[in-house]
Amino acid sequence: MSFADDIRAIDLEQLEISDYNRRYLQQLIPSLDYYLDIYRHTLQRIVSATGRSSAETTLVDYGGGHGLMSLTAKRFGIGRVVYVDFNPLSCTTVKALAARLGCGPDAVLCGDSRTLLSWCAEQGVTADALAGMDVIEHIYRLEPFFDDLFTLNPQISMVFTTGSVPSNPMVRRRLHRVMMADEEGNAGMPGFRAERRQYLEEHFPSMEDKELDEWALRTRGLMFADIESAVARGINAPQDRYNTCDPATGSWTERILNLGEYRRILHPHTEAVAFSNGFYNGLRPGLKGLVAKMLNGLLHLPGSQPIAPFIFIEINTQ
Repeated sequence: MSFADDIRAIDLEQLEISDYNRRYLQQLIPSLDYYLDIYRHTLQRIVSATGRSSAETTLVDYGGGHGLMSLTAKRFGIGRVVYVDFNPLSCTTVKALAARLGCGPDAVLCGDSRTLLSWCAEQGVTADALAGMDVIEHIYRLEPFFDDLFTLNPQISMVFTTGSVPSNPMVRRRLHRVMMADEEGNAGMPGFRAERRQYLEEHFPSMEDKELDEWALRTRGLMFADIESAVARGINAPQDRYNTCDPATGSWTERILNLGEYRRILHPHTEAVAFSNGFYNGLRPGLKGLVAKMLNGLLHLPGSQPIAPFIFIEINTQ
């Protein structure tokens, strides 16, 4: 049996994981071969960048979520895999999958980049590489995140994938709708703006309603912990009309950044940043698979990023 078959053979209903992670995995199963192909492409890029063999490589799977990247990395032959995610339910999921499959990450860390930094220092581990699958668009502050990673290893090689493709108009329209829904809320669920306004009302009781409304708008993209200092500094409203984050956790809603912004953020550490197109699911049967293969052929042409379904961000300091 293939690795994909091994995963499909797992009875997810019997797995002791959260309902959210169970549903997420169930949604992935129909396109599992496609996602595993993305993970393998990512691992090939990573191993090539490190200049080491797979067995000699220590890989961090950052924001690992359901854990399929970590599991694929072990099957790929990566010597040491360190899984990191701030969600305890996700950490439980990867452990449960690893137990069923008989292989998994060598360490599971519940936390963020600071947790990883502390653990590596305590264990005497040097990470050669890091993979971040659909996570970079959610990280609250990228500057301290990369500060931590380059403190971990100034020569670390990284590959991220993100579906927040800034030049793809269809992606932008779809994600903007999602962002607006999170920001404004819906029936029975307050949006991020309402949550920020409530926080402001509780912490600035002297503010009038009009001022509360204004600051609720101006503090879009901030966590609760940063709102008070932002008001004290009199910050301006965000220039972007859509990007927003959960003020309780700082997790962005699929944040869209221009590629130049990634270069600017990484500039203090390295200029070795490259962007390349991802690919569509050409493994689908029928017409959809045929169209995907045709689009994948076009994605090799210059200037084709506006039709890319996702992009690779490669940071190689070797």
